[in-house]
Amino acid sequence: MKKNLKTTVLNILSIALLSVFMSCETNNLDVLEQENTPTEILNDNYFVEQAYPGISGDIVDFTLGSDIIKAEDIEGKYIVEGDMVFSKDQVSSEGLTQSTARTKNRWPNNIVYYRVDPALPNKARVYNAINHWEANTNVAFVVRTNQSAYVNFVKGSGCSSFVGRTGRQQNITLADGCSTGSTIHEIGHAVGLWHEQSRKDRNNYVTILFNNIKDGKDHNFRTYVERGRDGNEFSNGLDFNSIMMYSSRAFSKNGQPTITKKDGSTYSTQRNGLSAADKSGLNKIYRQNRKIISIKGNNNRYISSENGKKSITINRTSVGSWERFKLVDLGNGKVAFKGNNNKYLSSENGTKPMNCNRSRIGSLEQFTLERSGNKYKIKGNNNRYVSSNNGDSRGVTCDRINVFAWELFEISGL
Repeated sequence: MKKNLKTTVLNILSIALLSVFMSCETNNLDVLEQENTPTEILNDNYFVEQAYPGISGDIVDFTLGSDIIKAEDIEGKYIVEGDMVFSKDQVSSEGLTQSTARTKNRWPNNIVYYRVDPALPNKARVYNAINHWEANTNVAFVVRTNQSAYVNFVKGSGCSSFVGRTGRQQNITLADGCSTGSTIHEIGHAVGLWHEQSRKDRNNYVTILFNNIKDGKDHNFRTYVERGRDGNEFSNGLDFNSIMMYSSRAFSKNGQPTITKKDGSTYSTQRNGLSAADKSGLNKIYRQNRKIISIKGNNNRYISSENGKKSITINRTSVGSWERFKLVDLGNGKVAFKGNNNKYLSSENGTKPMNCNRSRIGSLEQFTLERSGNKYKIKGNNNRYVSSNNGDSRGVTCDRINVFAWELFEISGL
């Protein structure tokens, strides 16, 4: 049976990622591509991301590990906290227990594979959101090729996401009104995060006004401790500025606040970007695991990113920040090189000198390292090798079929 949807507040898998968020800093999102949806500051309103705005399903109980969870059954899916989705197959599958959630629902090696549906309008919001995550966390996003587990950005009736890695295709749905900020929020769920107000110590910071909550929705305002689940916080207090925080009047039935600060005042929430505490907490969950390397050519000079301002060079006699790269292990023998400017090296498909100016990892940003004695050959996606060109005016290119001295490199830090 379907009625008006409100929203739901929950924590499930006990990933302890629930409360990663807590600061008071507003982080402006650098718009890297043209988009049509506005940046959102949510002032004491009713806004909250929802999978099916205006639709409500039957309230059902399902078992997740040892917990009984309440959700709305809409179109064959369990909807939790309004925008978090659990498929019935996912809930009934083996291994969805508290003891396995922490490992099974994080993305291995900090790599999230993704696909953007060609029919999705305003793709820039997805790319801008990915760029924001890449620039502020240790998570990397790689365009999916044949991976079975990946995030699929598709058009939907609202904003929604599965929580954590499901091990298969998992949709992030985006209606036309879902902005870059809402996309950042939904990616947060996809990497395993819950809403900020669900943390176990939230009652030290906020008051839940149950009399103002829509009928049948009060169960969504419980903490994970109240639901009998274990968990940990990754910061010292509730973050009103977290991008995962609900607005002060979320699910209100009468226009009055449903959540206030302890002094009775309301607060504003934002969808500009990850807050300082969001970033800090996320980087405790997805820790830095990249090797920091430098690459020296046959001419005894180091490759420099040139900070992405021009094509990379191989003319440095010493290693500074521009000559250091994070080596991102993509699996299956593939790697990517991330410069100090948070951009990736691109082979440019061998058609021009290489650059370090890519915000995302596509096929041109993937390489293979082949050992040759104490040196390495670097092969691009075009099946050609990177050449130093002895540091001459041609720059560093990825266009060699055969390997000689100019195509061999010393890589420090491996």
